[in-house]
Amino acid sequence: MDGIDPRVVSYAIVALVVGGGGYLIVRMMQKFARDQSAEPVKSIPDWQKALDDGETATAAKLAMDAGEWNQAGELYLQLGQTIDAAKAFRSGKHWDQAAELFEQAGDDKAAAHCYQRANNPRRLLKTLIRLEDWHGAAEAAEQVGDKAVAADFHLKAGHAQKAAALYRAAGQPQRAVGLEAEVLESSGEWAGAAERWLQAQQPQRALNCYEKLGDHLHMGRLLEQLGQGDAALEHYNEAGAFAEAAALLVRAGAYRKAAVYFQRAGDTEKVIECLLREGDRLAAVKLRLAGGKPEEALRIASSAKPSDPGFTELTKLASEMLFQNGDLVAGGRTLLTLLKVPLPADERLAIGRQAVEAFLGAGDHLSARAAIERLLPLAAEGSEVEGWLKATAARVAPKTPQEMPALAARPSASRLSVPIPDAGRLASEATQTALDGDLDVPADLPEPGWPQGVPFSLAARYAGLSRLGQGGNGIVFGATDKLLGRQVVLKFMIEGTMPTEVARRYFLREVQLAAALNHPNIVHIYDMGETDGVPWYCMEYVDGQPLTAYMNHGVPIADKQWLCSILDQLCEALDNAHAQGMVHRDIKPDNILVDKKGKVKLLDFGLARVLNEGFGENSVLAGTPYYMAPEQLDGSAVDHRADIYALGVILFRMCTGYLPFVQGNVFVSHAVDPVPDPRSYNPELPVDIVAVVFRAMAKKPADRFDAAKPIAQAVRAAFRQ
Repeated sequence: MDGIDPRVVSYAIVALVVGGGGYLIVRMMQKFARDQSAEPVKSIPDWQKALDDGETATAAKLAMDAGEWNQAGELYLQLGQTIDAAKAFRSGKHWDQAAELFEQAGDDKAAAHCYQRANNPRRLLKTLIRLEDWHGAAEAAEQVGDKAVAADFHLKAGHAQKAAALYRAAGQPQRAVGLEAEVLESSGEWAGAAERWLQAQQPQRALNCYEKLGDHLHMGRLLEQLGQGDAALEHYNEAGAFAEAAALLVRAGAYRKAAVYFQRAGDTEKVIECLLREGDRLAAVKLRLAGGKPEEALRIASSAKPSDPGFTELTKLASEMLFQNGDLVAGGRTLLTLLKVPLPADERLAIGRQAVEAFLGAGDHLSARAAIERLLPLAAEGSEVEGWLKATAARVAPKTPQEMPALAARPSASRLSVPIPDAGRLASEATQTALDGDLDVPADLPEPGWPQGVPFSLAARYAGLSRLGQGGNGIVFGATDKLLGRQVVLKFMIEGTMPTEVARRYFLREVQLAAALNHPNIVHIYDMGETDGVPWYCMEYVDGQPLTAYMNHGVPIADKQWLCSILDQLCEALDNAHAQGMVHRDIKPDNILVDKKGKVKLLDFGLARVLNEGFGENSVLAGTPYYMAPEQLDGSAVDHRADIYALGVILFRMCTGYLPFVQGNVFVSHAVDPVPDPRSYNPELPVDIVAVVFRAMAKKPADRFDAAKPIAQAVRAAFRQ
């Protein structure tokens, strides 16, 4: 060993160390490779171990702690712990599932939060409604796109303005304007509120607003629209709106009273127009003279007829105006027309003598002789007048052309018996009492209380006339038939806007058609005739009121039994007329009378026509716009189904308190606009009633009921449900 080189030993040791280290490294690498290629050992979660051990509650809690939200939720559901399951799903942002579980657990507030996070507005809306969170519900309804529902909830939340905007956007303008009106009312903006209430068809609320303002003019206009003429007149008076008051009275046919108000308004032309329509030519003449228009006064006075009130004085005034103009012959002839009037003999002789003097003054001896011949039979034998007449007759008796007597000098106006009218005096007479509310003008009536303009020769049969009203082609009076001792109604034809011949034919047709009908629910015709050129007829008197009186604006008829009874009777009457080939063509509440026992009487067949028979090119539009069927407006053929349409409108009004079409062009609305849903006015209305209205008011006649009775039957059945 001593001989071994130490360096060799060192090298050997190094080699041994290096070799051993390499071995170790190799072994380590081999072990690492074996570890990598072996199957990994899985670790089991704690919640799973607990679940495997049957500890579900512990497993659920451990899953929650480990953030395994879905697994935790499922485990809590297995345990029946709904609220904990909901919380687990909420933590895991499973919003819909969490919300449903919160709903099941009765926690609507948490459910609402989850539905909101899930962007599920429909389910959110239902939840908020249960919570009575109206503001949130309104926003959810808006998100859904249901503007009307959103408006309802905004209204409950106290957001009236926002609700109004949404109602308008939802196509419910009436509800919108009603809310706007309430907002304006609350801020004391009465004028704007009244306007909105009118748009919302709430006239009483509008009246209250106008009353707050003290606006009598608008109150009068609104009351007039509501058919409360007397109340409207009072407010027009308060407002000093005399022209408005006069126009109201004209529409009511009270022409004399209208003349008073036109006089207060300073409208003399309207005063005279009203007086003439009333038949008071005498007052009109006096006013024309007072206004310095003698030509107009003469024209009016000269057009008087013997049946006109004040005919005697009118004739005298006309003659005096002619005398004043120097036309003695015309004046004398005018005076002679008074010989046809039943005046006392001495007065007739005096008038005749004035006429003779006028003829003599004009040199018209032929007219003088003719007048004397008419007067001599009236003069008492041996009287001064007889002597004068005979002497004058002898003086103007024709001899030969060469032997004509000298005529008396032309008399001046001052020699005539009747003085020339004094304009100042007449103005005073005609206007003085207008300040007290009436026009005090004298009128020579043939019988005390007999109405002006009515042929007074009928007084032998009828008495106690009182004016009831006036329509498009007739004026109506209540009267007593003295011969039969019963109350009746007299109707006289008046000249309106239709041509005279057409008006006469319509009037006569009314009589013929109505007289041909014999039904307990149709007014009966007793008699007819033509007196002094005025056609008239006498019909049954009904102690009742028009159906209009029972229908308050905006208020449905509450007594459904009464409504059905009225409808039953009306339908019976219509079917009876239709069966005889007659169409009424103007069915409306004003033509339906209801007596105190609830019995219905249908009247006024003046606009009816027999099917397939018309007046050709002279025919006129017949009917009332609010109740007219589309075919009545466009010239199409009209049959009994036009009455069915009008019946549908009446049913709409009875069940809602409103007419279906009132704004804008009513004609166009009936022709093209859809019928409004009656339930928008009366939500309590049975749906079957709505179906009846829609069918009765169908635009096409073929789509309507073919008879009236099925309408009454359907309505009665609907109300029984």
